Amino acid sequence: MARKLFGRDAESRTVLGMLDAAQAGTGTTGLVEGIIGTGKTSLLRWAEETAREQGMLVLSATASPTEQSHPLGIVRQLLACLEGSPPTLAASQHAAGGLPDFPELDAWFALLSHEAKRTPLLVTVDGLHCADPQSLLWLGYLSRRIDRLPVALLTSQRCGDPVSDQNLLVELLERVSPDRHMRLRDLSSEAARELVAALGEGTTPGADTLIADSGGNPYLLSEQFLTHTRPSRADRTGSCAQGAELPARLRAVRERVLCLLRRLSDHALPAAYAASLIRTGVHADLVAELYGMGAPEASEALDRLVEAGLLHGSDLTFRHPVLAHLLYQDIASARRAELHRRVAHHRHRRGEEPEAIVSHLLRADRLDAPWMAALLLDTARELVAHDAATAMKLIDKVVSHGVPARLSASAERLRVQALVGLNLPASVRAQSALVDHAVGHRERAEESLRLADILLRLDEPVEARRVLQQAYRLVHPHDASVAARLSRHLTHVCVLDGGCADPSMTAERLESIVLVRTARGTGACAVRRIARTILSVPRAPYGSPSWYYAVLGLLWAGDFTEAQRYVDTEAGLARADGRVTRIAEALAVRGLVCLHRGLLGCATGDAEQALAMLGRIGAARHHVGALASSVLIEVALEKGRMADAAELVDTALSRPVQSATWWHLHLWHSAAQALGRLGEPLRALELVASCGQELERRGVHNPAVVPWRSTKALLHAGMGDRASARTLARQEVEAARRWSAPFATGRALVALATVSSGNDALRYAQQAVDVLEPQDAPLLFARSLYVAGQGHGRTGNAARARALLHRANEVSVSLGADGLVEQVHAALRHAGGRPDPRKASAEALLTRSERQVAELASRGMSNRTIARSLQVSIRNVESHLTHCYRKLRISGRRELPAYFPEDEGEGKVAPSVPAPRKLPLSPGVAPLRPRVG
Repeated sequence: MARKLFGRDAESRTVLGMLDAAQAGTGTTGLVEGIIGTGKTSLLRWAEETAREQGMLVLSATASPTEQSHPLGIVRQLLACLEGSPPTLAASQHAAGGLPDFPELDAWFALLSHEAKRTPLLVTVDGLHCADPQSLLWLGYLSRRIDRLPVALLTSQRCGDPVSDQNLLVELLERVSPDRHMRLRDLSSEAARELVAALGEGTTPGADTLIADSGGNPYLLSEQFLTHTRPSRADRTGSCAQGAELPARLRAVRERVLCLLRRLSDHALPAAYAASLIRTGVHADLVAELYGMGAPEASEALDRLVEAGLLHGSDLTFRHPVLAHLLYQDIASARRAELHRRVAHHRHRRGEEPEAIVSHLLRADRLDAPWMAALLLDTARELVAHDAATAMKLIDKVVSHGVPARLSASAERLRVQALVGLNLPASVRAQSALVDHAVGHRERAEESLRLADILLRLDEPVEARRVLQQAYRLVHPHDASVAARLSRHLTHVCVLDGGCADPSMTAERLESIVLVRTARGTGACAVRRIARTILSVPRAPYGSPSWYYAVLGLLWAGDFTEAQRYVDTEAGLARADGRVTRIAEALAVRGLVCLHRGLLGCATGDAEQALAMLGRIGAARHHVGALASSVLIEVALEKGRMADAAELVDTALSRPVQSATWWHLHLWHSAAQALGRLGEPLRALELVASCGQELERRGVHNPAVVPWRSTKALLHAGMGDRASARTLARQEVEAARRWSAPFATGRALVALATVSSGNDALRYAQQAVDVLEPQDAPLLFARSLYVAGQGHGRTGNAARARALLHRANEVSVSLGADGLVEQVHAALRHAGGRPDPRKASAEALLTRSERQVAELASRGMSNRTIARSLQVSIRNVESHLTHCYRKLRISGRRELPAYFPEDEGEGKVAPSVPAPRKLPLSPGVAPLRPRVG
């Protein structure tokens, strides 16, 4: 059985056609051509095995560079196994390099022809480019007389290799028809994966990396796989470890390539070394300068490398990254560093882009020109926000070679900025040094503001206040405008910490009104109006503390949709800015907003991203990391994942908090809710009491911010102290009504109904339903329906209880709130009903017609187009979509794609009714109930 070929279907069909023609009595000549490692020899061996299976006689010869000077080497190999002694093969003129005459050629042809008449022949010659001239002459003689013989002549040639006699080779190749000239390319991705799977006996570990490194070349791919070596990304870009020992197989690959390069031309090897080092932007002038050759010689050498298939013809980069890596490693370390410096000089003289120069400066042996350090620091300044790790490498390179005095201050500032994006705690000491060495009042103020910002993000507001106050005392007598900036930042520190600021250091008037009214819990409408004024450009820049005060004011005033619109914009701006701390802050706050809106999937994604980013800089337990953990705990509770909630609580509370900053109060409250559900009410009461005391100390009485009284009431009720529970819940309701935000009032009424009994519980629950139904708070609305259903069940109105509970089930299923779904199902069974199994998923909430219309709308089709396709009225389509929005708790058709993802590669949507598909219970963009009224 012939071995399997990968990605060579067309070539194998061509070879089979040649074998069939030979057995039918018609001779053919074929050529397999390709660059090194594309499988020319494998194809010839496959042809030989196939021919033997078909009963043909195989004559095989392999040419090699070491035998190229020996006359008739190929002829001897081919005729050695035939009966009879080939005449005049050892004639003296052949040994002297002379060409055989016609009688000799005819005699050898007659011997092969005689054998072919007995058995069809396959004649293979591997490495035609290395054949001696005498053998080439005879092969050409054979190819011109093969037409009426049962002989298939199959040869292979490597692209770019020099041949012993070009004219004789051309004469031979003229007999190859275009359909039998097989040009082998590197394998496609699919074929390469099949090859890796075959080598690994069905497994494909790191297949994509291997294919990318080898460029799909079968030989390189196989050798890399068999050595279990996968060069890292840094190695593939040329930054290989000094003295790293290559595995034996890859050393053999390198030696084979080096032999090929030495044969191509005198300058091919230096040109290949240069291309492996330059990597991008290779050109003849640069290669000539690096290796001391003329530009024409360098250009010719690069052309030979392109012909040999080692370089791309368009940009002169290596076709196979692993070859560039191997050749780069073959350059001595000291020589590499020197060459990188020379490349940087050359490109700087040509005025090329900094990106093309910096990569070489990083590997240069020295920075011997003033522009080098400046260029590295300028590039670091551009990268520090988006890629702090690379920026730090550039800064370290400058520092290791000596920072020029005029750039030392700039380098230190950049180092601190990079540390902020890599290791926030480590940046404190470096920034403190900048504060101590600052010259002038303005510089001292700027450095103090940066240090205070870092300290706040590490939950050290007391130290941040001390730094700012010290700077204020130094700056105030000399510069009023800078002192005002310090004053505003001191106010922000006090808001975050709850401390007292100097009376002269007050916030801007509108900002102060928002803060005071929100804290006292009076006038949600006024706060909403002022917050919109602050958010309007250019009163408060996006991402500033004032901006976040206004966004949170909107959130706590109940305008969730508008708050999310602003924070979505800030998240996009933060990603464009690139600073990890800003992105994490935007994501964590957006997670809080999404949680209020019932978008559990979105809240989870944002909070997890924020925690991951903060974890990379050592700040996951600080500042907005606490908020992100709070969001994740509450999502886990809503989804009924108690084990996840317990793990999150243990992680969040494993380290004592030195200073209870603002977001830690949210975390304590969420942890208290989880502990109450986990059966640890005493520990939960301790946390919620601490949270309440800290909020009271700060003067925050607004239940919209942290509803700690409701949580404490539920904990007391769970422990049997219903009197205390009702007292706390009533206080919460009174405070919420003073604030006049419907969602806060509804939340407090739900808690009061839960801890009450009889008609009181039913009355409070119904009030909560009435308050929350028109609001953009579907999760709270579902819970109010559940509590109201329980109340009707206790008073004996089972029918009304079942109706409310079925509706609560519908809303909670659409939100993916599995924890509430379980509670609703238990209440339904207790009320004499049973959960509808057809409404156990978001998809099942829709009728077949509604699913049909919603899916077409999710593909971007207009109502008119949908109506025309389904042959119904536009009013009918609008009615179905309205029902879909209500059942899925979404605000419009832009959120439908989350439930009806378009299949990959799918064409236009057919007007026929689509088959029902299973939709995710909690999609990536969680649904939302539209406003009513």
